Amino acid sequence: MARTVVLTGATGKLGPTVAAVFAAGGDRLALLARDGDEVAAMAASLPGGVDSHAGFAVDLKSADGARRAATAVRERLGPASVLLHLVGGYAGGTTLEDADERLWRDLFELNFWATFHTLRAFLPDIRAAGEAGRIVTVSTPLAGAPVANIGPYAASKGAVEAITLTVARELAGTGATANVVLVRTIGDAKPTHTRPEEIAAAMLWLTSAEAGATSGQRILLIGRG
Repeated sequence: MARTVVLTGATGKLGPTVAAVFAAGGDRLALLARDGDEVAAMAASLPGGVDSHAGFAVDLKSADGARRAATAVRERLGPASVLLHLVGGYAGGTTLEDADERLWRDLFELNFWATFHTLRAFLPDIRAAGEAGRIVTVSTPLAGAPVANIGPYAASKGAVEAITLTVARELAGTGATANVVLVRTIGDAKPTHTRPEEIAAAMLWLTSAEAGATSGQRILLIGRG
């Protein structure tokens, strides 16, 4: 039976590869992004097209935006059983003393609050999916081992990890799982980069039935570096 898979940040650097992998496996994709035209075109380009997939223009940085997104997905494709939350951003190069407070607020809005609102909006459906319920978020190894001049980024991604692992504990006993994958840089220009297809493959496994015993884990995808 086809699953409804919600993919946030669908038009970002990682989204198209992840969407293609899950669509190829027969899942229905709910593609969430800020640009409605772009995400609609992406849905049409996937195997199955608009008969199987749908794009939604959303603002996940607000609670209301996330709730509306969850309602729209449920009405169009059915309740979500898988949430792949790829929304996030990076900024660095400034010390704790020099960083403008707005930078901290902006990164927490994008990285933490978007995650918080999205999880709260889709959790009822994920929990109801039982053993088919899966959540995967994205963080960085720098959240647990920060370097100089990336305080806002590291702290906001650390908050993403904390809330994901908290959700995993709160899902205990339901059969649903929540995990976070840690990626340093997405790409293939250097040996230390992690290729999008590698991340997609890890997410595909984490959302499989075979991964039911894996929950509340930080999955490092930085093995070559």
